[in-house]
Amino acid sequence: MTRMNLIGAALLLALAAGGAWWYSHAGGAGAAAGDEPGGGSVLVQTVKASMQPMPLTLSVFGDVAAGKVESQSLPQAGQLTRIAVVAGQAVRRGELLAVLSSDPNALVAYEQAASAMEFARRELGRQRELLALQLSTQSQVDAAAKAATDAQAMLAAQARLNGAHGSVELKAQFDGVVAAIPVVQGDRVAAGATIVQLGRTDGLKVLLAVEPARVAELKPGMKVTLAPLQEDAPAVASTLVSIQNMVDPKTQMAGAIALLPAAAQARMPVGSHLQGAIELGSRAAWSLPRQAVLVDDQGAYLFQVAQGKARRVAVRKLVEADRLVGVDGPLDAALPVVALGNYELHDGDAVRGSTP
Repeated sequence: MTRMNLIGAALLLALAAGGAWWYSHAGGAGAAAGDEPGGGSVLVQTVKASMQPMPLTLSVFGDVAAGKVESQSLPQAGQLTRIAVVAGQAVRRGELLAVLSSDPNALVAYEQAASAMEFARRELGRQRELLALQLSTQSQVDAAAKAATDAQAMLAAQARLNGAHGSVELKAQFDGVVAAIPVVQGDRVAAGATIVQLGRTDGLKVLLAVEPARVAELKPGMKVTLAPLQEDAPAVASTLVSIQNMVDPKTQMAGAIALLPAAAQARMPVGSHLQGAIELGSRAAWSLPRQAVLVDDQGAYLFQVAQGKARRVAVRKLVEADRLVGVDGPLDAALPVVALGNYELHDGDAVRGSTP
């Protein structure tokens, strides 16, 4: 019996210990829940809504391109023996672009012009000597002088056509970037034919892609903010200079052109991809932090706080800026708007918090 008594006592002690453990944990948790401040309410941060003019913008993307593109050519025909640049290459004024060997016909024409001038000069001298001996007339001397002048002009013209040299160099007339090279090394080109197309870099432009349906909203002179695609890259202000109301068959986008300020050209060279925002005007709207406005199946909405309760208000987005959004809706200007903590809210939930 003594052994049975000991077993019974051990069982009673185990049950007592288990009951104490359950009571301490369940009771403690309940006490903690009851003691937690604001139990049953959602912690939020609110802001004051204000009605103010907000800019209407159109988001666009574009590429930096060279300014005015000019054709570089030579006044004589010949064969391209060297092309010293490639498309997209930046060049300085006076830098070599290409080398052209003179056309054989130009060389022959120059030799003929040189021979004709030498003959005309000798004839002029002979006529002057005959005039001194009274064996010629003044009109004959004048005719010889005119022939010598004409021969000199012809020789100068052939020299400009590079008949005096076996080859000629084409050099850049200004600082720029090679836009295109419509010929290849070894081609025979006519006099005045384009060898290199050179775009000026003293006035870069930005080619912006615009949705065709929005082109009608644009006009020259509108302000546009441009920035590289990298996050937090500094932006620059510019203006639209022209609108291209024509759809590109490849991109199916229309276009607009803005000039790139000189101060930004060093960090936004030709070929850079940019993002932009064109200012279309302004409109009065409730200005709020972007995170204050949520969207679900019913549309855009936000929460205002009235007597410690969240009140859902349906709104319509009018303007979207970098960190702000402008909305239209039946907001009460006297009630704060929930800016943080709104993802957990439902209409009528109790809230607690403050306005920063």
